[in-house]
Amino acid sequence: MMRNSIFLTGATGNIGANLMLRILDEDPDCRLFLLVRADSTVEAAHRVSDAVRKVAPEADIDAIRRRTTVLCGDVSQRNLGLTDSKLANLSDEITHIIHSAGATQFNLSLGQALLTNYTGTRNVMTLARMAHKKGRLQRVAHVSTAYICGTLEGALYEDELPNVVRFLNNYEWSKWETERYLRNLMGILPLTIFRPSIVIGDSRTGRLIKFNVLYPPLKFITHGHIKALRCSPDTPLDVVPVDYVSDAIHYIFFNSQSCVGKTFHLVAGKDRAATVGEIVDHAIQFFTERCPAEAIAGIRYLPAIHRDLCSPDPDDNGSKTNRAMMMFEDYLHWHRHFDDANTKEALRGSGIEVPELASYYDTILSHYFESGSLKVRRFAA
Repeated sequence: MMRNSIFLTGATGNIGANLMLRILDEDPDCRLFLLVRADSTVEAAHRVSDAVRKVAPEADIDAIRRRTTVLCGDVSQRNLGLTDSKLANLSDEITHIIHSAGATQFNLSLGQALLTNYTGTRNVMTLARMAHKKGRLQRVAHVSTAYICGTLEGALYEDELPNVVRFLNNYEWSKWETERYLRNLMGILPLTIFRPSIVIGDSRTGRLIKFNVLYPPLKFITHGHIKALRCSPDTPLDVVPVDYVSDAIHYIFFNSQSCVGKTFHLVAGKDRAATVGEIVDHAIQFFTERCPAEAIAGIRYLPAIHRDLCSPDPDDNGSKTNRAMMMFEDYLHWHRHFDDANTKEALRGSGIEVPELASYYDTILSHYFESGSLKVRRFAA
């Protein structure tokens, strides 16, 4: 059997860094190529090392460096920012491609989001098609998002690309357009799509490279910038730990015999999704126990029409907080659940299951607290 040569994008991101470590642990003979955006190969290698220190400070970085080839490039550029000869050499060698790089900010212009997420994916697929023609390519994975659904509610299914009337932000729109493009390649390339929901820290350690999506609103609330939320506390909010996402992608991609041509929701699902009230109220309780002198009374939940009552305090960080909260608040209104039948079937017998948030939420909050983000004195009115 030929040795696996795996091309991975996004190795300095939350999912990609964890995937990199799992690949190295599970396949000691593989060769791993990491495409990293940087101004030089040296800087790219430093970015990989920094990512490893954040998610696995106990890891042997020198050993990881010996087993990986770091390529300085950019998915949004022609040839992924590589020379023609280097791209051709890659296509001669690689057996697997995992594309987890992407722009995840909610406030990007549509052009910026499409450049990284849509054009970047097309550029990665150009490499995939080159490798496929040469007969070595076995699998291709693309990491999308469960939240390509915009304002749709109810049950959302894995094998469907939903017909969305309105997206909540350009990130969603760009990911939807990318999936539409990829579906045209599913009969050409051995392609699998993974859709994580809201990814938070490792369920065992709480570690994460970037504290995004769920974390900023929790910080605003525990610091007293937000007094009320315009939603029902019963609104489901699907969050999953990064170790489950990485474990599931790795197992399905490298072990499942029937993953090609399918889409997999990596989600808590209908039975294990927490509610907004559970997530927010427990975070307030957690913060109050550790900082009783700065305890806040709690959050009120109001109808969405009461925008003026939910605005942050007009003090030091008021306008900044308001702008940031506007990017997240839409996710608090929509009642939907993500079907994950494909995922459950593919993981059957693997021992990999999504844990309930209550079983690891304190670990997540503890790591965030210890990072210093929740220790900053709040600017209460």
